[in-house]
Amino acid sequence: MDLKMMKIFYIYLIKRSLFFSFSILIFFGLLDSVFTFISELENISAEYNILKILIYVLLSMPHNLMDFMEGACLLGVMLALGLSHQEGNLNVLRTSGIAPLKIVMVSSVGALILAISLIIFDEISFKKIYLQADANKSILSEKRISNKKDINWIKSNDSFLSFENIIDDEIFKVRFFKTKENQIIFSASSNTAKIYQNKILFDKNVLYKTFTNDLNQEGEEIFNIPIQSKISLDNIDHLNILEINFYRKLFLNSTVKKDILFKSHLDKVFFKTIFKIISIIFLIMFFGSLIFTSLRNSTIGGRIIVSVAGAFIYKISQDLSIGIFISYGLPVFIGVIIPSILLIFMSFKSYQKI
Repeated sequence: MDLKMMKIFYIYLIKRSLFFSFSILIFFGLLDSVFTFISELENISAEYNILKILIYVLLSMPHNLMDFMEGACLLGVMLALGLSHQEGNLNVLRTSGIAPLKIVMVSSVGALILAISLIIFDEISFKKIYLQADANKSILSEKRISNKKDINWIKSNDSFLSFENIIDDEIFKVRFFKTKENQIIFSASSNTAKIYQNKILFDKNVLYKTFTNDLNQEGEEIFNIPIQSKISLDNIDHLNILEINFYRKLFLNSTVKKDILFKSHLDKVFFKTIFKIISIIFLIMFFGSLIFTSLRNSTIGGRIIVSVAGAFIYKISQDLSIGIFISYGLPVFIGVIIPSILLIFMSFKSYQKI
């Protein structure tokens, strides 16, 4: 086979894997959005109506696609390879002296283009869009959701502050108490407020309740918010990689047990994010080899089941490995890469049998 013909086959494999991976990812995203929409109907109210729920679901969908990326990419490549095998294209490449590993890696390029693009867009905008949508949902649904959340109060001098969410320098569902000599002077509540240096700047709709006659309503209060209060375990997954790395450095030299545990969770998200593409490559490398061995004569349904189950087991094993390493205070990075190391070993054995 000449170089030009081989290039045509390669481009065909890449386009096919990209198409299948993208289609499957959108299907998973739409299916997840349907279930999210149904669950959000439990919180429906006059303010948080069906239209607002639909907007929230649609704005959340791009970021939520990240949960299905490994499975969609693996399944897309497996379907592309399986279909090409049925058409005889893989046999043509094999008889031309192309190694199975190279065929699988070329087919993975389309899926990797999709994965890299999604990760970049997620880091740039999708995560922030999700956080904004979640904050707006919290405001619209008001007490219906607020009562289900644990409220943590922060103390600074004689003032107390609580909020439900934070995005950059903006906090949501704000409650503020000012005290003097163990007596409450006034309270303030607002849907949103800005953080500027060591000040809280309330919006124009702030509601004050005074308990003395010396209330000075300036719309801003002196308050120092500690770093630990600007992020929560619930929101770590929705921070971009630069923010996570910034917070990791802040806790790097801390010997406080709580800070060490928090940094471990930051490490978990950080290393899983930067290792996600490599995880996809190793998944495709191993399961792609099965097209030439045990899945050679299987049906499309069989390949789908194996791919979905494989991606699911990989994610579960990675989370379990990370959880064990966090529990024992071991390096989180090792817990992240252990499943991939096992995949490399199994891939080596599998390609030896071809």
